[in-house]
Amino acid sequence: MTTVVRMQQGIAVESTADLHSAAVVMDSVADAVGRAVRVLSDTLTLLGDPISVQCNGSAPQSEAVVTAGSGDSPPWGTDSYGKQFADGDSGYVKLSVGLLQGGFDLAHTLSAFAHGMRRAAGDLDSAEANATAAFS
Repeated sequence: MTTVVRMQQGIAVESTADLHSAAVVMDSVADAVGRAVRVLSDTLTLLGDPISVQCNGSAPQSEAVVTAGSGDSPPWGTDSYGKQFADGDSGYVKLSVGLLQGGFDLAHTLSAFAHGMRRAAGDLDSAEANATAAFS
């Protein structure tokens, strides 16, 4: 005999004010992550790291594209030890580009999630107002 258990998932929202509040917190987290990654990127640039960041907007959680730049004299040098440190799949350049890109992507995703939360709260408010008006 086979027993099938069906579970249903749901999210209970006490009020749309809670959803709006959560969106505000999510936005502040997105800003903090975006600022931290931007400070790291700016610091690396000041130290001579040839990594390049192109941001699509000025907000900390803006979309960004991180690429490995080409410097004639990177801080790790151009000798065989420097090349071994920087190049390859597990080298500094590839890993640092991935880390920075991941940070910028995380900030952007959190911001988009917060935007969706605000939109959902607004839609719930509108649906409630329409339902209330229909029964008035």
